[in-house]
Amino acid sequence: MIEQNKHSPRRWLRRWWQAVFTLLLSAVLIFETDPQASVNALYLLSDSISYVVAAAPERVSEDRILLTGEDNAAADIALEPDKKVTILRGDSVQYATSRAGESISDLLQREGISLAPLEMVRAEKKGDGIELEIASDFTYYETTKETTSYTTIYNTDYTIPKGETRVTRAGQDGTIDVTYEVVYADGAFVSRQAVAEANNTSVAEVVSTGTLVTEWQEGDTIAKVIENDDGSGYLILKSGDSMHFTHKKNIRCTAYTTGEPGVGTITYTGTRVHVGVVAVDKNVIPLGSWMFITTNEGDITYGLSHAEDTGVHGNTVDLYMNSLWECNEFGVRSSIAYFIDK
Repeated sequence: MIEQNKHSPRRWLRRWWQAVFTLLLSAVLIFETDPQASVNALYLLSDSISYVVAAAPERVSEDRILLTGEDNAAADIALEPDKKVTILRGDSVQYATSRAGESISDLLQREGISLAPLEMVRAEKKGDGIELEIASDFTYYETTKETTSYTTIYNTDYTIPKGETRVTRAGQDGTIDVTYEVVYADGAFVSRQAVAEANNTSVAEVVSTGTLVTEWQEGDTIAKVIENDDGSGYLILKSGDSMHFTHKKNIRCTAYTTGEPGVGTITYTGTRVHVGVVAVDKNVIPLGSWMFITTNEGDITYGLSHAEDTGVHGNTVDLYMNSLWECNEFGVRSSIAYFIDK
């Protein structure tokens, strides 16, 4: 079904060339019996009013014949009887009543109306009546429901391993209502172009590329934290990478380095100290735990840390740094440890 605006036909006039051929053949058979008659003026029709061509001094080519309504070349050309007909031509308005078996051309002839070679007739149902508008120029809008293919959306997904691509939502074709502006001038087609779209029922396919990592780029910081109801969540880093954590813990952070009294280069677990190694109370934080540590204010990010050393008590984590100066600059800070799922 074609919808149209208040001042325009409600259905799009589509060219169905097979129907045109049948109609033209019928017209030739009819008018061959009268050498004086030929086909020229056009009817732009809407709703259930059938298409028809009117007699005029010159015969027109195929592309001047406009069809609408059902895709049926045998459409009835007669108007329903006893319908009020309003005829508009410029500023002129005439009224008539249709008769049984009467076509649009019959009615116009009965009303003494002759069409000029470039004139067309737009027929539109208006309630229980019919409106006929005669003009050589028509601009109207029509809305058709058309099939449309789904589009593809590409995004990133912080839950998918980095570099992996998945279709996270399958696409589905659908329909869309497309509104066209149609222009006829001097009895001929000028243009038809889409001006609006609405009610797209297709479902876009979503292709996601993962950002989830278990290692971090040195110097990277947290841009956003996504927490789940169970306390787990994801760290969204400024680089675009993401890391999964099982839980988080508020901690007190200090710093240490080699060269201090009692500090060697080998950790409690037998590894060599380096940035990223932290000392913990193994009764509070198990040795081997992986953490992403940042200060509460987010101004200092120590980053990915591995619990390999001991020597502190309670809720304290001692961060290894390369120099005593760095340790003194850091001091003691309230921090957050996100326990990374590696």
